[in-house]
Amino acid sequence: MRNILLLILLSLSFTAHSQPVPKDDFINTKEGLPISGKRLFIAKCREKIKGGANSQESLQICTCYAQQLDGRFTNKQYHEALQAAGNEWLDFMIELDTALKADIQQCFKTVWEKNVFFSDAQVKSAKEAMKESLKKSVKDSLDEKKLDEYCNCAVNIMKERKVPAKKMDDLGNPNSFLYNEIAYRCGGIPVKRVSETTGWNPALAADVRGASDIDTVAIITVNAMTKVKVKIGAFVYIWLLDSGATDLLISDSLATQMMEQHLFSEKDFLGTGNYNIANGKEMICKMYRVNNVQIGKFTVDNIMLGVSPEVEDFLLGKSFLNKFSRWTIDNKRELLILEK
Repeated sequence: MRNILLLILLSLSFTAHSQPVPKDDFINTKEGLPISGKRLFIAKCREKIKGGANSQESLQICTCYAQQLDGRFTNKQYHEALQAAGNEWLDFMIELDTALKADIQQCFKTVWEKNVFFSDAQVKSAKEAMKESLKKSVKDSLDEKKLDEYCNCAVNIMKERKVPAKKMDDLGNPNSFLYNEIAYRCGGIPVKRVSETTGWNPALAADVRGASDIDTVAIITVNAMTKVKVKIGAFVYIWLLDSGATDLLISDSLATQMMEQHLFSEKDFLGTGNYNIANGKEMICKMYRVNNVQIGKFTVDNIMLGVSPEVEDFLLGKSFLNKFSRWTIDNKRELLILEK
């Protein structure tokens, strides 16, 4: 947000007036000599910060500017700055006066307490800051075009919601309404992932084979975790059903055995992906595409399988569940109900 100072009007060209005028109508030097009409200054200031002619926030900020500048400089200081920097005299003075810079920043902070995204310039500045922040913090590669669309969507939501400064921390809180609204409406941070988990669609349903459109599968609860039997080829294990996980995750030792049985091969290798598991630990997994994953009476193809030596519990994640139009858990009867 500090960059907004670079976007505001700091280079107004003022001309001193020789004829007597009411002091309150002008921005004056310490000696009471007029530098600029307040109305003109405020009008140009509002135009520069692009807050809109009807924006009360821009009016408040620019009025605050005028108040901070009025009587701030001596006539000598004003003319020296004018001679040294011309139309950029005000910018020149601000760079020399850290107290003035802080006071001007405070004009914005007062407004930000009610609405950070009140102007087009503010939205643009926030968007660019968000893009740079994501580029530095996200370890995966980012799709530049989608990143621009994501950040544009995010700041427009915040503008729509008139987000105040105190709510900005919600951007990094995955439990907040703002974070989840942005994630839901904007599609999440556009990282270039090998796995792209999406909601159900007809193309995903085509990967599911079964004699009927619905099946009930027995589940068990172990240490408050829901587990289900999964069969891939001759390998039958009890997997952790984890709707918070992205894909299927198995150990590299099981992957080696499966490859020996030709259930998938290096030809099915898709790349690597980063995964955050429940304990917060990040794993780098090799990703493969595998077919013929059986659960109950259904057989599912085109499944993303993550492989890592760090995997202990085999995970059945959301990319598998999303192949079905509906899935529910009957806790009373301990059943997973799958509908094609």
